[in-house]
Amino acid sequence: MAAVGRLDVVPTLLDTVCRITGMGFAAIARVTDDKWIACSVRDEINFGLQPGGELKLETTICHEIRQHRQAVVIPDVDADPAYAAHHTPAIYGLKSYISVPIVLPEGRFFGTLCAIDPSPHDLARPEILPTFEMFARLIALQLDQAEQASARNEAGRAMRDSEVLHRQILDSATDFAIIATDLDGRVTRWNAGAENILGWTEREMMGEPVDRFFTPEDRAVGRPQTEMRLALEHGHGNDERWHLRADGTRFWAQGEMTPLRRSDDKVVGFVKVLRDRTAERLREQRLDLLARASAGLLSSDDPDRVLRDILSSGAETLGYDQSYSYLLNNDCTRMRLLQSMGVEEEVRNWLADACPADVPLCGFVAESREPLILDHVQQSADPRTIISRHRGTRAYAGFPVQSEEKLYGVISFVSTVHDRFENEAISFFESFARFLSIGRERLDREAALSDLAMTLERRVEERTRDLLASEEALRHAQRMDAIGQLTGGVAHDFNNLLTVIRGSVDLLRRPDLPQDRRTRYIEAIGDTADRATKLTSQLLAFSRRQTLHPTAFDVAERLRGVAEMLDTVTGARVAVTLDLPDEVCVVRADVGQFETALVNMAVNAKDAMGGEGELRIRLVCGVRKPTIRGHAAVDGGFAAVSLTDTGAGIAPADIARIFEPFFTTKEVGKGTGLGLSQVFGFAKQSGGDVDVESSPGVGTTFTLYLPEAAAGIELGTVVPTPERVHATRGLSILVVEDNQEVGRFASEALNDMGFRTTLVPSAEDALEALGTNSGTFDAVFSDVVMPGMGGLELAKRLRKTWPHLPVVLASGYSHVLAQEGAHGFLLLQKPYSADQLARAIDTLVIPDREAAPAPTISASSVQVGYDEPEAANPSR
Repeated sequence: MAAVGRLDVVPTLLDTVCRITGMGFAAIARVTDDKWIACSVRDEINFGLQPGGELKLETTICHEIRQHRQAVVIPDVDADPAYAAHHTPAIYGLKSYISVPIVLPEGRFFGTLCAIDPSPHDLARPEILPTFEMFARLIALQLDQAEQASARNEAGRAMRDSEVLHRQILDSATDFAIIATDLDGRVTRWNAGAENILGWTEREMMGEPVDRFFTPEDRAVGRPQTEMRLALEHGHGNDERWHLRADGTRFWAQGEMTPLRRSDDKVVGFVKVLRDRTAERLREQRLDLLARASAGLLSSDDPDRVLRDILSSGAETLGYDQSYSYLLNNDCTRMRLLQSMGVEEEVRNWLADACPADVPLCGFVAESREPLILDHVQQSADPRTIISRHRGTRAYAGFPVQSEEKLYGVISFVSTVHDRFENEAISFFESFARFLSIGRERLDREAALSDLAMTLERRVEERTRDLLASEEALRHAQRMDAIGQLTGGVAHDFNNLLTVIRGSVDLLRRPDLPQDRRTRYIEAIGDTADRATKLTSQLLAFSRRQTLHPTAFDVAERLRGVAEMLDTVTGARVAVTLDLPDEVCVVRADVGQFETALVNMAVNAKDAMGGEGELRIRLVCGVRKPTIRGHAAVDGGFAAVSLTDTGAGIAPADIARIFEPFFTTKEVGKGTGLGLSQVFGFAKQSGGDVDVESSPGVGTTFTLYLPEAAAGIELGTVVPTPERVHATRGLSILVVEDNQEVGRFASEALNDMGFRTTLVPSAEDALEALGTNSGTFDAVFSDVVMPGMGGLELAKRLRKTWPHLPVVLASGYSHVLAQEGAHGFLLLQKPYSADQLARAIDTLVIPDREAAPAPTISASSVQVGYDEPEAANPSR
């Protein structure tokens, strides 16, 4: 114990131990079979143990160290599975612990150098354990020398021997540069490890500033002074950076600077400990380069950019100063320099397009498709190296960039400084070439896939065009078939009607025809004209081109109103029942067409039941319109009117065709095949639809869906057809009709009923006539569809220019009226009778008539429907 206390270096060692670990207690202890005896102590945590103090060996961890002669390092007791439950930490309240054995040169175990602290500390840093082991060797050597010199004069000889031992200990640490300085940073001690690592001898460095082995950039920012300041303030100044050797080369070192204290704790200088970590640093940098290369080359769309970045940043780490990346053409007869580093412009230009034979080393790699590694090129007699030797190459490494099927190019690395590349550098070059090969192959495959995708896309487009053309041809054929069926049906029915008219006309030409028969033939012509009118109306309804006059009405109320008529239509043996809700259910639709649709569905039900059965009419409000014939469902807001019969039902094969015009399963003469077509067209044109469900032998349900009107809408009225009066005789009417025969009929009919008429063939002529003498006309009667300006546009102009001039329009069909309505003008449907024409004039010009919206009058209607005007009725 006394021998340890006499060693001058011990306080410095214990101080250094505490400083580099940050721990508060350090000691050198003598360890016997049963005791731990403190020889020298540095206690900053009030552990309470002084030199000479003893602990029972079984309460410590040192008996394990004594037994195994192995160091124990515990940064954090709680996190160490081997010692978390050990009794020693619990006894002494320690959380971190480090202890190394002190073994004398002859192999005798002396004791331990240890440090403890009540808090965890980072003891895994690479400099900690080597420093402890070095200090343990130092103590062991000094103790050994002290024991040998114990018989000598302890006053003078012990100090000299201690100095020698100290020097031996410091010099024995050849892997560490241990440098002592004064407070100004000038060297006072320089061990053999410093000479080995840095290259300067102790004689050269004694009294020299320590910043000589710092790099110029670190000296410029005062890094040496910063480390000394950190050592004074925090007990240590750590660094890991590039340093300089005496020959000017750089090496990566991990170091720490700590204060050097005397026994009275006064700081007299600094100790700088350095360890050369250049190999580890280069390995880390190479691994980083390899990671960047793999990530970039294996996934980047631009491997050339990644190649350029890696080559420019890896030269110093891998020991090359020139690199070449060649791209070969498909037949490998030419090679082009794609990327280079450290190559003169003249050489780059020469290699822009070269034959492999002109670049022997790279050409050999391309030809053999094998790597080529050459060391000591300057001493080589290989004729392939002549050009390389001439250009100063000392080491060469070339690798093919290839897939299994294709050679893409060659990448090579050259050193004009080193005679050989390190094995790690060669491994990196090989991996780099492999990544580059995989990246090139990936791009080739992606390009091939892209071409394949474009080819497939083009083929799909062509096939799609062919299919669309085929579908269009099929649709055209189906349309032509439908048009043929429709045309045939129309021709058949109209020929029947024309047969009646033609036969009646021929018979009326007989001079001896009795009056009763003459009257019957005239009535037959009129009835046939009405049937033709109804036929065209049904066709327009199916095609959704009829002119509708929507009015807001309560569906339940309307169903109650037509129930009696439906009873009459279906006959006495069909029981008609109503299932109607109590609440109001308002829709906005053409009342006349709605009632016609009900009649058509009721007649269809009666025929399906053979004139006997039950017809149930049910109304449900606010329902969802389901998917019908492939059309998407629509949520809420529809009134559903269902007619369910107990008839024979509809065959599944006929369901899809029942709404086609002229399609019927009835016997000849029992139906036209236009009833359900009218229902379908009316529903579609009104914003709704019609659905059918049928079970053969059970019955059929037709459901008419109409969109409900907005809340609060005012209910409309249906005005009965006015009686014919004669108060308008003598009025002047401007007739506008482009068809000469129709215009002549209208004019003569009005003349025969006491009107005065002027006939013009176009809207433009009508405006000219009105502009010359508008006051002579009491009303205007105009066709809608005419060349040039139409009748509806004429009526709008007259409303604006002469707002009090009544206008009556006439039309057999107009797409404008079908889409937009009559804009508040009275509309007379063709064909019309002379009496209907006169009644239309009466409707507008009788001065005492109660104001009402403009009606629509048709030859086949039993009621007059009114279209809602755009503004207050200006045609009054």
